[in-house]
Amino acid sequence: MINQLGKPCLYIRSFKAEHSTEEENMGEVFKRARMTTPCVLVLEDLDSMIDNNNRAFFLNELDGFHSNTGLVVLATTNHPEKLDSSILDRPSRFDRKYYFQLPADVERRAYVARWNCELQHEMRITEEGAARLVSRTQDFSFAYLKELLVASMVQSISSGGSRSMDEVILAQTDLLRKQMSNENH
Repeated sequence: MINQLGKPCLYIRSFKAEHSTEEENMGEVFKRARMTTPCVLVLEDLDSMIDNNNRAFFLNELDGFHSNTGLVVLATTNHPEKLDSSILDRPSRFDRKYYFQLPADVERRAYVARWNCELQHEMRITEEGAARLVSRTQDFSFAYLKELLVASMVQSISSGGSRSMDEVILAQTDLLRKQMSNENH
């Protein structure tokens, strides 16, 4: 979407910095976005950026006295339940909410196939390995799939190619699934 708009974009993953406060950084981000209008301001993982201490300041930047004409603010979260209702439910802050389900088998298969075709031959998984991978990653998001593929490549390289990529990626799938399970408990 950003590429199709052809407008400037500020992509923010954190308001934390060593020598300034989160509020100062929020103010600077919004100031810069307003100076760059029309501009798209993307806030990734908003739930990890806004807390009880900085929420009021954030809301004032979002819809306070400053004019935000020409500024589109997009925010992402994997945990909408962690967001205060003043952010999530008040009209004119985030008017549209889009919920994305985890990728289905066909989407995971396409993602793995696209990734696989761009790799050097020795880093690729077989068709059978890809089918097994798709069936074993049913509750993986695209982010987890990417993590799995990158971790598998690193593991394969560090082991000197002593195991097939199918073996490496299926072992990494089990490891990542275990880590995901630990995060949820």
